[in-house]
Amino acid sequence: MRSRTIVLVELSPSGGLFQFAFEMGSALAARGELVQLWTGPRPEMTSSQPGFTVRAVLPTWHPGDAGVHSRWFRLVRRGLRAAQLVFAWTVLSGRLLWARPRAVLWSQWRFTFEPLFVVFLTKVLPSTTFGIVAHEPLPRSDAHDTSTPKTGSLLTRAFRAAWQRLDVAFVLGPRTRELAVDHWQPRCPVHVIPHGAESELRAGQHVRSAAETQPLVLFFGVWSRYKGIDVLLDAFARVRTELPDARMVIAGAPGADIDVDAVLDRARKIGHVDARPGYVPADEVGPLLESARAVVTPYIRATQSGVAHLAFTFGRPVIASAIGDLPDVIQDEVTGLLVQPGEVEGLATAMLKLLRDPALAARLGEAGESSVHDAWAIAAGQVADAVADAGRGHGA
Repeated sequence: MRSRTIVLVELSPSGGLFQFAFEMGSALAARGELVQLWTGPRPEMTSSQPGFTVRAVLPTWHPGDAGVHSRWFRLVRRGLRAAQLVFAWTVLSGRLLWARPRAVLWSQWRFTFEPLFVVFLTKVLPSTTFGIVAHEPLPRSDAHDTSTPKTGSLLTRAFRAAWQRLDVAFVLGPRTRELAVDHWQPRCPVHVIPHGAESELRAGQHVRSAAETQPLVLFFGVWSRYKGIDVLLDAFARVRTELPDARMVIAGAPGADIDVDAVLDRARKIGHVDARPGYVPADEVGPLLESARAVVTPYIRATQSGVAHLAFTFGRPVIASAIGDLPDVIQDEVTGLLVQPGEVEGLATAMLKLLRDPALAARLGEAGESSVHDAWAIAAGQVADAVADAGRGHGA
C-alpha cells in the first residue's frame, strides 16, 4: 500500500540545497502534508514542525568534513566519493521501494548514472509521483570548468529520459524554465515557484540594520570560477583606492576549479580582505551576514542564486550580475544593485555606492526582506497542488 508521505531527497545534509529542501518541507507540512527529508549524515537542521521529519538515511558525507587539501588528495577522495554516491543511490532506491511514498522530489542530478536510477524507479513505482525542483537544470562539472554544462551523448540521453519520465517539475525562474524545457523536452508541467527566506538560519533573532554596520561587503558560498571571484577581487582593489576603510569577507568552501593559494595571495596584496576557505557551519552564517552591509554575487554564469534570498533573510541588499533569473529576484535600486557580468568598474561602483551610503543599503535590504516574507507559503501551495494534480493521473 502506498503511503501519504512526500519524500524530499537531498543527498547533502547541509548547504543551500539542503536548506531549501528543509524550508520547503516545513512549509508543506504547515499545509497539512506529511513530509520527510531524506539526506546524509549529521543534518545541520532538525525539524520541530509537526508532520515534517528530517531523516539521515543516506550514506553520503557531510561538507564539513571536506577541509582544504592538496589537488592529489582531492582527486583520490573524488574517486572514493563517486563509489559512495552510487551506493547512496542504491540505498535510496531500496528505501523508496520499501516505503512506496506518495511523491518523491529531487533537487538535482549531476552525474549520468543518477537519472538512470530515476528511470528505474519510475518504472517499478508506477503509483508514485516523481518530480524535481531543478535549481540547476543542466549538470555542470564541479571539478573542471564549472561555467559550462557537461556534454556527451550518453549523459544527454540519460537526463532526457529521466526528465521525460517525471510527473511534475519545478524551477525558480522563467529563464531557468526555458532552459529545462529546451534541453530536456519534458512531457510534464514545469512550474515556476518562488524561493523564500532562510528563516531557520535566522531563527527569529533580531538582526541589526545594515545602516548600523561597518563598510563591509560579503561574498558567501562555494568558491567557483563561474562565480566571478577574480572579477570581485579586481573590483575590490579599486574600491580600496577610493575607500581605504572598506573591508571584504570571502567565505565558503573552495571548488576544485579554484586555485586557493592564488586567491589568498591576491587577497593579502589587496588588503582588508578576510578570505575564509572552508565549510561555514549553520550557526556561523547569521553573524557573518549580520556583519555585512551588502552581499555580492558577481557571477559570470548563473540561473539563480540562493545566496540572494539568504541575504534578504537578514535584511541585506545584494549586488548581483544581471544574468539568468537574478534580475527577477534582485530588483535594481529596489532590493539591490545590478551590474553587467565580468564588468570590474561597474561592480566597484556598485560596491562603493552602498558602502558609502548605509541608509541606502538599509532601505534596499529592508525591501529585500519584505520580498521573501510569504514566498514559502506560496511555493508550498504551488508544489502541493501540482503534486496532487499529478497524483490524479496515477489514480490517487
